[in-house]
Amino acid sequence: MPTNFLTNITHWSTQYLDLINDAFIGSPTSTGTGAQPYPGQLGGIIALSETEANLRGSKITLHSGLYQYINFLTGSTASNVAGQMVFYDTPAHRAAWTATPDVTAATQGQIAGVTLGAVTKGNYGWIQINGVANVKYKTSLTAATPAIGDLVILDQTPSNLADDPTQSGNPTYLILKSVIGVAQVAPVGAATSLVQLTPRFFNM
Repeated sequence: MPTNFLTNITHWSTQYLDLINDAFIGSPTSTGTGAQPYPGQLGGIIALSETEANLRGSKITLHSGLYQYINFLTGSTASNVAGQMVFYDTPAHRAAWTATPDVTAATQGQIAGVTLGAVTKGNYGWIQINGVANVKYKTSLTAATPAIGDLVILDQTPSNLADDPTQSGNPTYLILKSVIGVAQVAPVGAATSLVQLTPRFFNM
């Protein structure tokens, strides 16, 4: 069974993590009184083995790692799509496990994790925070010949998509704080492929 580090994960509205798009915590419907059905579930972290993760993806194949149940910010400008980064843009949002796909130069290092699916703004769903993840790249990659093993970073525009930078020279502090991980498959522009996520101090 999956290991939960934070609290008892009491309810999944579907077995597929990439399809979970809950209007209420742990459920698509309220208790009938308008209250949250499973409030202790918010922020919950589970560890999935490769076999367990493979069973939990519908539109994508999930892989071993840590996954967290969060809220997706109601007022975000960008929509939530699979494979992008989401961010804790304020201390209050970090404390409430509320992430946004919107990013600025100031918040570029505040990565919450990688989205698994298209979660409606204001709803609840899963992100991946550790392990091998499906990461979406920007259209035009910086590296001339992207390859397996390349360092993967956030687009420095900034955006919520990944880039394969030139794999030579000295990185800036901006690049260092926005490292996503290492490519497990040669990156392709506008595509989603596997990245071994760099360990970060995840939000418990």
